[in-house]
Formats: sequence, structure tokens, C-alpha cells
Amino acid sequence: MRNIPFDGDWRFHLGDPGHAQDARFDDSGWRSLSLPHDWSIEDRLGAPKTADPWVPPLALWNTGDHPDDAQPVSPEVPIVMASVHPSTPGGPPRKVGPFDADQTAFGWGTGWTVGGTGWYRKRFSLTDLAPGEQVEIRFDGAFLITDVWLNGVWLGRNVNGYLGYVFDLTPHLRKDGLNVLAVRVANEGETARWYSGSGLYRHVWLNRTGMVRMRDSGLAITTMSANPSEAIVEFVIEIENRSNDAAAVDCEISIPGAHGGATIRATQILNLAAQSQGPIKLVVNVKSPALWSPDSPALYVAEITLKSGGRIADRFNARFGIRTLHVSSERGLEINGKAYPIQGACLHHDNGIIGAVAIDRAERRKVELVKSSGFNAIRCSHNPPSPYFLDVCDELGMIVMDEAFDVWEAPKLLKDAYDQHFAENWRKDLAAMVRRDRIHPSIVFWSIGNEISEAVTPRGVELAGQMCEVIREHDRSRFISHALTATHSGAAGEGARAPLDTISYNYSFDAVDRDHRAYPSLTFMNTETHAADAYVVKQLMDRNRAYLGEFLWTGLDYIGEVGSGSSRLRSDTAQPDAKPKMIFGMDVSHLNFYVWDYPAYQSGSGEIDLIGLKKPPSYFRDVVWGRSDLELFVQRPTPAGYHEEQTAWGWPDELMSWTWPDYPDETMTVRVVTRGDEVLLMLNGAEIGRKRLGPEDKRIAVFKTPYRTGALTAVAFVEGQEIARKTLESAGAPVQLRLRAERSTIAGSANDLAYVFVEVCDAQGRLVPDASVPVTFSSSKGLTLLAAGSANPYGIESFQDADTRTFHGTALAILQPSGLAREATVSASSDGLASASMTIQLSQGV
Repeated sequence: MRNIPFDGDWRFHLGDPGHAQDARFDDSGWRSLSLPHDWSIEDRLGAPKTADPWVPPLALWNTGDHPDDAQPVSPEVPIVMASVHPSTPGGPPRKVGPFDADQTAFGWGTGWTVGGTGWYRKRFSLTDLAPGEQVEIRFDGAFLITDVWLNGVWLGRNVNGYLGYVFDLTPHLRKDGLNVLAVRVANEGETARWYSGSGLYRHVWLNRTGMVRMRDSGLAITTMSANPSEAIVEFVIEIENRSNDAAAVDCEISIPGAHGGATIRATQILNLAAQSQGPIKLVVNVKSPALWSPDSPALYVAEITLKSGGRIADRFNARFGIRTLHVSSERGLEINGKAYPIQGACLHHDNGIIGAVAIDRAERRKVELVKSSGFNAIRCSHNPPSPYFLDVCDELGMIVMDEAFDVWEAPKLLKDAYDQHFAENWRKDLAAMVRRDRIHPSIVFWSIGNEISEAVTPRGVELAGQMCEVIREHDRSRFISHALTATHSGAAGEGARAPLDTISYNYSFDAVDRDHRAYPSLTFMNTETHAADAYVVKQLMDRNRAYLGEFLWTGLDYIGEVGSGSSRLRSDTAQPDAKPKMIFGMDVSHLNFYVWDYPAYQSGSGEIDLIGLKKPPSYFRDVVWGRSDLELFVQRPTPAGYHEEQTAWGWPDELMSWTWPDYPDETMTVRVVTRGDEVLLMLNGAEIGRKRLGPEDKRIAVFKTPYRTGALTAVAFVEGQEIARKTLESAGAPVQLRLRAERSTIAGSANDLAYVFVEVCDAQGRLVPDASVPVTFSSSKGLTLLAAGSANPYGIESFQDADTRTFHGTALAILQPSGLAREATVSASSDGLASASMTIQLSQGV
């Protein structure tokens, strides 16, 4: 049996007590929990639950003097990062919930959250072991340095926080009593540039096999050829014989009749000497195959059985897709012969207010959110994701770039943990990523790194070539890339680009254009782009088939890298910065970086916010890509004498709202986004203005109008014919709460979650778009509150209690099934407002 869940009944202690690896160590006082688990998102000892009496602001801009009065990271990296200003009476506390501005090692990077060292211990029995049975444990991922002991015997260490790893338990397993597994996870110091989380944040599994078995990640499935009539699929299975006797291994592959076809079977025998290993290669012919593609992500399941001595020694299922891949400068990326322009998004691995815990529903929801927003591709930045995340990408038809490293031998910005281990571990870690993930049809690209500073040095060129060799040793069916910077373009970057299959640059469209002219046979991508450049990207894709597409930075907001998508108030009379800022040889003086300060804890760069709601740039993208004809937004007014200035990843603080009671008679900035060539704007039926749009407007028309309560209406035209209209109505005062669940029925399993939004509404049931009110969630038996919070980037609080505050009129509760109830009630209340409740159905046995 493989993939036996091993998440339950662990004990946990935050700290580093002596001798906790010993089997007889007394852990009775430790906390009981189930995995996945992330202690960095949990409340700090002694921290208050709320920031009261301080209330987080609604305006997104930073009002302090940052960045003009702050110091850059270093002379080599002249970026001013988010900082912590001195405490002031009535200001935000320096310690609240999981945030601690005084204790965090790398504040702006991890969003002011804290690492540390934690221990996990688990007791288990395996008294039904057969003679010769092999037992191993597989961790899908832990952050960061992980040491594992069984019954006091050290099994090994893992230093990569994003890759899974396997330890053989067999030699030290007690077959007639209790076994004690002890795991130490250390996340000390400056270990990441973004929120990493801490601990055993992904699933843990047990594998039980015979002595003849498949090696860890020892399966490769490759489509050799495919068309609507027939597909040739190759299976390579790496088999090991752990016994002291030679073995004849009988391998059978059975592919049940999916999509109306007959069951396919193939067999082969491999003779293995004692304590040896070798591959079995089987080629199957699939008639009238259902091909995997983003449009139709068809999947097959192969049931693979290994027999030795007439007995089953190992058995496992492997899900796979049949598809062909091709890239060319003439047709771009083709899957099964059809061109797919990449409309991609970069994603970090965290799951918002529940931190890094990779609960299945949270992982699936990330993919669903970006797909529903129009993206067809995901770049796993800058590390391998969870295995289940890739399962979901397979099911939903996402194109994936699986990325190995953010650093090589040189650190980035401040310290990164992995550069200290890179030289010793990169080969095995890169191979492990490829071997683990190569059966996923969603993966189209492997990436060997992100903005690696040494990429064009002789050593960097040597490493890139070696990495590509390692990848191709284990998989030759996909394309290798590297997220380079613009300084790696042209003749200077030829060595860095030479081993790659397709060229990727972060942000620089000029680099793409220049290199396309100089190297017309190459294909290109932008592995990072700004939301504001969506129109430019679409134009580039339309005119240049060698340009495969983009991966936006980022699809979802994330914790850490505070303020990458932020803004600040800037005096109308302020002079521009005098000194140029150079990073990686580029002048970035025109860009602002990280201009939020504590207590902001989010990046702000996502087109979807931290709780999963679309932000204005996402609607802009909808218009650019033809998914919407018209969108309408109003910018929050700034104080007199100031304007709002965004970072390169930022967006104006605007809402889909005509409810601004605090700004009577204020002149409002209205943005209309449309695919039309003309826009009419009306207030309460009276025309405010009419504008024609040309290519230079990039689909945005800007109007100025005084605020008056009522209805603001935009009408879009193409050649004089109306194609769409949209109205924003002024809402009344908050009167009542309303609950909205993403799904009203969920599985009654700890791997599923209920996401329930509370919305502040007026007497007519309309959302009050800028309402900020305290709310309290509660639930009946059957659901346990896992987290509650809002998307406010300044909203520092405990996410683990039932109290939170709405932002833009909305907050979110995340609840986890517990027990065997068939349904559960979720409620929300707020002083002075009518409360709300709803029922969530829990399907058992799923």
C-alpha cells in the first residue's frame, strides 16, 4: 500500500527542548494536532488578539515619509524596503496575533511573522507487518531544516523547504510495539524573501511495499506521439530489489476503459539480481485517445502491479494525460497542434490567512481562483509546489511552469537559506523535483531559476548547462527555461540562454523585441509582468508569435514582500528622486519599491486579494482579453496638495463604488475601462462627458466629476452602437450582515474547507463598499473555525479567533469539518447590525 495518510495524532512543541528525539522523552504536555501545520501564522505567545484601539485605515496608500527618509538594503541593492516606525500613542501595536515587529528576523520579507524551531512527535504501531515488508515515510514538504528520528535513531536531514523527501523506516522499526517518530524543524534567521511559513506545512504519508518495489518517484510517463486516432505512450518504471536473492519481476500495467474505450493491458518481466535495480519500459497503444489540453483536460489512470514469486510486491495508481507539446517562433506554444498563448500568473505557495498549510481545498481553491479570472497558466514562483496543487492543475487544465530555485550560489538581497546549501544539494534537489513531477501533464516548462545574479558569469553559465543536463536525464518531453533579467539579453546573455529551450525575461518587453530581431528562431516569454502592462502584453502577443506570453506578478496577493504593489501619498510639489537606482545593471529610478510600512503585511501585487476577491486590475485584464466589455471604478480622493503614487506593481486605490459619504462635493476621478471606441459617463441621468478612445488610451477613459449621491452610469460604444453599460449606485448606511458561501455543500473531511464571506449591506441588501465594522463569526458542531480575516493589507490581527473587521465591506471565515455531522450552521454578528446565519451541508464518506 502506498500513500497511506499519516497526518493525524501528532504532538507539537514550539521551542527546542533537549533530548526530544529520544523515544522515552515525555511529550505529554505538548499540544496535540493534525497536519498540515504552520506555526508562523499562529498567535505569538502573549500577543493580543486585536490591534484595538487602533483601527486599520481604509486608504491603501502609505502616509509616512517612506521611502525618502529610509535607508536602502545596501549600496549594491538600492531598494528601500518596508520599515517599522517608532511607536506612537494610539498607533498599531508592535506585537499582535502572529505579527511581531521586534522579533522577526526579516520583517518586510516574511510580513513581520516569526520563525523559530519546533518539534513534532508521533507514536504509531505496525504489528501486522509481513515478512520482508518495507516501510517508508514521505514528507511532502517542511520549512525549513528538517531532521527526523525513529525510535531515537537519526534517519537524515532535508534542507529544501519546498521539496518532499523520503526516509526508510524499515531498519529501525519495532514490529511488536509502539514506534516514536520525532521531527525537528528549524526556521531560524533570514530564510526567505516572502512568507514561507514554518513546520510540517504539507501532508505526510506512509508507504508499505514488498522487497521488490518501485523506486521513489521512479515512474516516467511520456507521450511519444498522439493524434485523434491513436497515441503511443511510454511507461518507464524504475524497480529495485532490496532482497538478498535474485528476483523475476512481473510488471503489469492496466489502463481501465476511460472515455468509452477498452481496458488496455501491457506486461513485461524483468530479472533483477539481489540488491540491484533496473528499469522496465512498456509502450502502450491507445486508440481514439482523449487528449489532455487546457480546453479539455482528459486524464487516464494506470494501475501498475509488480509481482515477485507469484505474490504482489507493490501496487500503485498513476494518473496521466496524453498530449503533445511543441514550441516554434512561427506558431508559439502548441498543445496537440493547437496554439495556446500563455495568459499566466505567478503564485507563491501560501494560502492567505491560513498561512502555508497545504490543506487540499486551499490548494485547489488557488487554482480555481486564477482559472476563473481568465488565466490559463501558473508559474510556481519560486519553488516546487505541493503534489496536490499539481494534481489540481492536471484536472483543471492549467499550463504550469515548475520552478526549482530562487537562488544559486549567491544570496539575494539579504540572506536566503538555500544559497548556503546549494552547492551540496542542487543536483539531488533538481532531480527530485523533475522525478516527482514529470507524470503531470499540466507541466509544460521547467525553470532552473529566478533572476539569478550570477547567470551570465562563467560559473553561472556552467551551472545552467549542468542543470539542463540533469533535467534532461530524467525528462526530455518538456521545455527548459530560466527567468532572466533584461541585463541577460543580447550578446551578453548568449551563454546563459544557450542551454535553454525557450527564453524568459522578467518585465522587459524591450529585451524580448531586441532579441527576437537578433535571434528570430528563438521563442520568448515574460516570466513576470506588471498588472498595468496587460494591454501592452496583449499587443505584443498579437503581433509576435515567437512571444509565447506572460506570467503576471502576481495572480494572488500573498503575505510578505510587503508593499511590492503599494502606493504612497506624494506632495504635488515634490521633486523627483535625484539619484538613479541601479539593480542588476538596470536603471529603475522610475519605479517605486515597497512603499508600505508596518503594520502592512501583504505584498499588494495580486490581481486577486488575500481572501480571494477580484481587484480592479483583474477587471482591467478582463476587458483587455475580451472577457468583459465595460468596467467602472472610482478612485479614493487624496488629501489636498497630494496625489497617489503607485509602485510598478501597484494600482490606484479605486473601488467599484459610488458610495463616498465622507467626500461630499469632492471631485472624483472615474476610470472607465472598455473595449469600445467611445464612452459616455452620466450622473443621475445627466451627461458628465463623452470620450473617444485610441490605442494610446490602452482601453482606459478618465473623467473628473463632483460627488453627488445617486447613480453613476458608463455606456460603451463601438462605431456608435452601444455594446455595454454599467451603473454604480450609492448605498445607504450599514444595516445588516449577509453571509455568502463559496460552496454550500462540502465534504465532511479535514481536507475540505468552507469559505464563508460576510458582507455589510444597507437596508436594500446592497453591499456597502467601503464599510469597516467589527464582526464575530460562530459555528455549530461539525465545523471548526480555522481562520477569520479580511483583505486589508494593514489588518494585523489574530487570524485564529472569531473576531475580525470588514474591509471593502467584506470579511472571510474559513472553517474545517470536524466530527460526523451532516450539516452545520455558520453565523456572523456585529453590534448595531442585523446578524446573519446559513447552513453548510457536510457530505460524509467522501
